[in-house]
Amino acid sequence: MLLMEVTMLRLLGIVGGGLLLPIAGAAQATAATAATSAAGASADSAAIAGLERRVEDAVVRGDAAFLDSVYAPTFRFKHSTGDLETRAQRMESLRREVPPGAPGRTIARVIDSVDVEVHGDVALTSGRIHVRRDGGDPRWQSYTVRYVRVYVRTAPGRRWRLLTHHSTGESQGPP
Repeated sequence: MLLMEVTMLRLLGIVGGGLLLPIAGAAQATAATAATSAAGASADSAAIAGLERRVEDAVVRGDAAFLDSVYAPTFRFKHSTGDLETRAQRMESLRREVPPGAPGRTIARVIDSVDVEVHGDVALTSGRIHVRRDGGDPRWQSYTVRYVRVYVRTAPGRRWRLLTHHSTGESQGPP
């Protein structure tokens, strides 16, 4: 079969006429570009995975300044209950002081199963968040949600900003 294909290419003048060399060169250049893009996407994926963890740590610490720098101007947060918070509402709730040991105070938000897809200046993440809270409603003391987030890379500085967060499929109890 291969011999027949080479013979056909010779008959068409592709092999002998030097057309195959430019095609091979173009294929190598395309492979090199793809490898460079993959390396860039891999670096972006690692940066975003790290940002995911820093966002959750900031929520637990109540670090509104950090989250203010990460949330896009049109950021929205959709809870697994279906409640939707605008950026302003989310920032207001994060700025509220909650004393240690207060019922409902978040004491941990641990992510796992993080998957990052980078598509140029847009990235999609998904995973699980295991949440623990002090006191309050027993149903919300320990639970897990699945989430999807969209990040966009913006100027200046070409920083990644969190555009939206959607949680679904909560389950009660430890992970």
